[in-house]
Amino acid sequence: MQGPKTRATLIGKLHDPTSEDAWAEFVRLYQPIVYLVARKRGLQHADAEDLTQDVLATVGRKVADFDLKHGGSFRGWLLKITRDLVVNKLTRGPREVGSGDTNVGQWISQQPVPEDTLTLLRIEHQRLMLQQAADRLRQTFSPSIWDAFWLTAVECRSIADVARQLGKTEGAVRVARCRVLARLKKEVQADDCPFSL
Repeated sequence: MQGPKTRATLIGKLHDPTSEDAWAEFVRLYQPIVYLVARKRGLQHADAEDLTQDVLATVGRKVADFDLKHGGSFRGWLLKITRDLVVNKLTRGPREVGSGDTNVGQWISQQPVPEDTLTLLRIEHQRLMLQQAADRLRQTFSPSIWDAFWLTAVECRSIADVARQLGKTEGAVRVARCRVLARLKKEVQADDCPFSL
């Protein structure tokens, strides 16, 4: 996934601060993603909300300086703003005093390195787009077909177990899962036109 790619027409509309529809669309797309990235980087709920507002306010102030014709990507520009503000937020806080215990130092050195903010932003965008597509599609399938898909593809249960639970053959569960996956893929790809993953 490449992360959200914003339409040039939307970017153009963002240059006009009175374009409420464009800003509402932009906020709808990016606010949850920026918030989730901030939370995954270790910020508390209130700090993550503050950071999200800071990112949106920064975009509002600086969007007029962004020019697509100079070869830069809007997504990259937005990701840089987000990353910089997360780093600032994390490094501005009060410094914790070390314990002096060498076991603590060893424990810290064994902790996994946190994911890059850009990677987190991409993952959260993908998760949000998939969730929205699934919510839209669920109503178009019968409950048994949806359950066959959900239990096998999302909950990772075995086809045999799901077939027994739903009273279907294993082949019917496979077909149901494939039907939903194919429609879900189309739905996400349709979303890719204005805002690609």
